[in-house]
Amino acid sequence: MARRTKGEGTLRKRKDGRWEGWFNIGKDENGKTKRKSVTAKTKSECQEKLNKAKEEYLKEQSVLSSHTYLTNSDPTLNEWYEIWINTFCRNVIKDYTVNGYEQRFKTNILPALGDMKLSELSTVNCQQFLVGLFSNGRQRGREKHGNGLAYYSVKGIERTLSSCLQKAVDEDLILKNPISKVKLPNCTKPEMKTLKKEELTAFLEETKRSGCYEFYYLELTTGMRLGEICALEWNDLSLENKTITVNKAVQKIKGEVKINTPKTKSSIRTIRLCDECIRLLSQLKANQIPKSKYIFPSSVTGEIRDTSAVTRRLHRIQDRAGVPRIRFHDLRHSFATLSLEQGMDIKTVSHMLGHTDAGFTMNTYMHVTDNMQQSVADTMGTLLDSSVKDSKIVKFPA
Repeated sequence: MARRTKGEGTLRKRKDGRWEGWFNIGKDENGKTKRKSVTAKTKSECQEKLNKAKEEYLKEQSVLSSHTYLTNSDPTLNEWYEIWINTFCRNVIKDYTVNGYEQRFKTNILPALGDMKLSELSTVNCQQFLVGLFSNGRQRGREKHGNGLAYYSVKGIERTLSSCLQKAVDEDLILKNPISKVKLPNCTKPEMKTLKKEELTAFLEETKRSGCYEFYYLELTTGMRLGEICALEWNDLSLENKTITVNKAVQKIKGEVKINTPKTKSSIRTIRLCDECIRLLSQLKANQIPKSKYIFPSSVTGEIRDTSAVTRRLHRIQDRAGVPRIRFHDLRHSFATLSLEQGMDIKTVSHMLGHTDAGFTMNTYMHVTDNMQQSVADTMGTLLDSSVKDSKIVKFPA
């Protein structure tokens, strides 16, 4: 019988009549030879299984040699998540975004899918996991909010998982992203909550009594995000030009309040202020005790104001004013809605809000622009009707 060449592996017939094949894959830390083996009923079947095992082993080694950060060629989602978050996310994207990714993975994704290998993840099990979150995905506050997560919470989890798996596709660890064909149930967009004009009056009167009138007056005339208004410094204000510059934002990351860059590049902007706003801020600066570099510092520390504290105080003010409880972000919606209703053009509103483009603003406040279109249509109809009625009808000969 011809001698088998090196690397081809070894075949032998055992005493029980079955065939066994193996090939060496190196040595362990004690110098002992390590091998992979297969068994079969016949020699030809054993040779076939041995060839397949060698092919899979060589493929694994190829993956490991080209992906030095891997400890095995087919990692679990848990193992890949650790590589993804630490290599491709941390120190690359904003801390606030990384923190959101970590929370979604550790709270929802890894407990359900973490032990599965990347190669085992399919559209079906991803679909089942995400749809299940609607009925049983909430970890805290079940008594108040129910067992399921809201649509946009599930959507955020879907996007985070998709981003992680897409990077695995980019790294040639899996052929396709199983999330790409997942379909979430249709969702009715919740009605936007804003304060009506009369409610705004009652609300602002209460802010005067609560000692935070300037803060909310500025918010309702500019529509800034909560983190942006809390990060404002006196250096950002130009009394001469009647402008204020937004170039940073307060964010709470793992319980720590930090100053960071704004949400997007378009969030960095200069906003014009009305005369009353300039008067209020000038007076606030002159009377500020103790002095601070921040326009609205914490009354406790004199440093950055905690956004969570602002939200808690906002709800107390709303209760005392007798107006509906809404989020701080809904005050931003109130500014945009009232501005559009008063005839401000969509591009100006978009710039003041720091949106990436006017199309996003248009889609967000479609209900307002639809009403404006109807108003324009009614006005033009009235104008044309009046013109027709006032004109004399001239008959032309046949």
